[in-house]
Amino acid sequence: MPQLSQTTSASSRPMEVLDPSPVDETPPPFPSHADDMNSEIVNPEDLIPAKNPSYFPPTSDGPDSITTGPSRSTTNTLGSRSNVPHILLALQKYSTFPPAVYLIGHYANTALIPLFSLSTATAERSLLLTRPYYQSFPLEPLLIFVPVITHVASGLSLRIYRRFQAAKRYGAETHAERKQITKTLWPKLSLTSLLGYMLYPMLVAHVLVNRITPLKVHGDSSSVGLRFFSHGVKRHPWLSNIGYTFLVSVASWHFVGGAAKYLRLTREYVTEGGDYGARKRTVRDRVINGLSAVVATMWALGGLGVIGRGVGSPAASAWEMKQWDEVYRAVPVVGGMM
Repeated sequence: MPQLSQTTSASSRPMEVLDPSPVDETPPPFPSHADDMNSEIVNPEDLIPAKNPSYFPPTSDGPDSITTGPSRSTTNTLGSRSNVPHILLALQKYSTFPPAVYLIGHYANTALIPLFSLSTATAERSLLLTRPYYQSFPLEPLLIFVPVITHVASGLSLRIYRRFQAAKRYGAETHAERKQITKTLWPKLSLTSLLGYMLYPMLVAHVLVNRITPLKVHGDSSSVGLRFFSHGVKRHPWLSNIGYTFLVSVASWHFVGGAAKYLRLTREYVTEGGDYGARKRTVRDRVINGLSAVVATMWALGGLGVIGRGVGSPAASAWEMKQWDEVYRAVPVVGGMM
């Protein structure tokens, strides 16, 4: 193609048009000397942020300050960093350890020992041997009350924090806007969490009957034991049987489901998809529900079937029954019906 010298554009400015150069059919040879090779190689240390300040842009702290890597705090949807969810999750998770220690001993005294020994007196002796340890100060508040309150409060705070963040993600700034938007932005409430919120008022009632009311009436709770519970079941069978069965059922499903979630054995931790993943999730649900049913059944049989009926226990004296009736009648709200 002949070379064109110059051509005139619409703006009357000269423009030179050149022939395209041919494409090299063979690549250029590699450098043959080591010095030339070194000039083409990137030093791996230049990729390390601490040794290559230009890897990260300087921050606003100064011209020489650099960011050496991502921090441990999380970045929320608005770009700001916050450790709040990590702290709340840690409090909710690790606050279950002390009550779990207490629960193992309490379950053994109120379910396993009476069920396998078929003797309320045997379970009563075991309870009296272990009770001084977890009902003494400061073990009782550190082992039961403070961890339980921390567990519930951190769970509620985490739900409120997540709802607040979801509202800001959707642009809610004022209280009225957040109230309008967040009606449907609450985090999903799992069955385990729902049972935990249901269990909390029942736990408060249990402590009120067995710890606070005896302390108010008699100055201590030394007279309260398994025979005290047996006396209450005999005097008020309908209320006691229904209430106790509901309590141990909710507690069993919450404890077993929470332990399975802690061990990452619940359905949300199944990563496989398709039919295999669906079957695996179904199997996990059935195993957790089955184990919860076994725990609740043994608890009800030991508590109501053996202790509630007073199997293997000597008859209570008139003075003991009088002391127990005074405690039951002093219970707030329901004491008048007893």
